[in-house]
Amino acid sequence: MAQHGAAAAAAPRSRGLKFCPESNDLLYPRENRNTRRLEFFCKNCSHVEEAEPDDYCVHVARIKHDSKEQTVILQDVRADPTLPRTKDVECPDCHHREAVFFSQSSETGMVLYFNCCACGHRWREDV
Repeated sequence: MAQHGAAAAAAPRSRGLKFCPESNDLLYPRENRNTRRLEFFCKNCSHVEEAEPDDYCVHVARIKHDSKEQTVILQDVRADPTLPRTKDVECPDCHHREAVFFSQSSETGMVLYFNCCACGHRWREDV
């Protein structure tokens, strides 16, 4: 079924592989250093063709994140020896002075996440 209108214009176009019209071998991309343009060439004959603008893009990765995406904190991060620890903070619940921490940048700055090594209480501080 054919796509019509805006849906057809928004659909990504795949160019696929290019083949030599003379030898039917695969064409390989390279830069023409004199013209600073992309071209395709055949390794088995002297055929060369200039790339079309649609050939410039090799791959498109569209990544969509929810702006309100929440960070999931695992239950036992305080037992993870690979995470950094600090003794410069005090747990708001038990007043213990050691916590595992990690950071994340946010729209408003940096956020530090803490997990108390004694009671497991979790809290965050905006930096």
